Amino acid sequence: MNAKSQTRELLQNFVVKIKTQFGKTIKTIRSDNGPEFDFTTLYNEHGIDHQRSCVETPQQNSVVERKHQHILNKTHSLLFQSNIPKAYWSYVVSHVVYLINRLPSTVLKGKIPHDLLYNIPPTYLDLKSFECLCFASTFEGNKNKFSPRAKKCVFLGYKSGVKGYIVLDSHTREIFVSRNVIFYENVFPYKNHNNVSGDSQDNFHYDDFLNEHVIIDMQDQIPYECNNNDDQTESSAPTEDEEVSNNGESGQ
Repeated sequence: MNAKSQTRELLQNFVVKIKTQFGKTIKTIRSDNGPEFDFTTLYNEHGIDHQRSCVETPQQNSVVERKHQHILNKTHSLLFQSNIPKAYWSYVVSHVVYLINRLPSTVLKGKIPHDLLYNIPPTYLDLKSFECLCFASTFEGNKNKFSPRAKKCVFLGYKSGVKGYIVLDSHTREIFVSRNVIFYENVFPYKNHNNVSGDSQDNFHYDDFLNEHVIIDMQDQIPYECNNNDDQTESSAPTEDEEVSNNGESGQ
């Protein structure tokens, strides 16, 4: 949601989606006194009871407030750990929610929210470390025989409704979804590059980063073999004895 003006449209879509996907009818919606939730037509059409909390009394909406705090705490931890620029905070929040929905909850007595909602246990095969280095395959229409076959990227999360990964191009700062991605989950570019402030994203260069972390096995290198002709072409300065000898011979 980019603006509060989109609340009514998204709320209407949410009510319809819950009924279509899960066969459930929303009976009550509790909100604060925000005018964006005054959607009387929707509530009357679906028979929804709209409850409001008192002014400056967030404890009356305690369930939402606690979950909001839970998400923000996890988001702060992931931001500090990954050291990713704060401009990508929305992807951090989405990734945190993705993880929370697939982890056992003490409130649900050890059950998993995803399992209770869909009646199917979640799969963990696609879980990747957030903000790790990855290489995404380039699109066929944008390359020729001599073009790179992959782009150096950073993993930002998952795209809902798409079997792919959200990645950030290291050079163009383009964010796109790709299915063919190779991950290096032990390498975290922003974290290892000492980006302490977390706000700068223009001072990072992946080429310099990879050069710092490339391990060269010297045994595999071919030693340089000097050519005998090279020794002959090199001139050396004459010693004093040679100069005296030469001067004496030239005098004779």
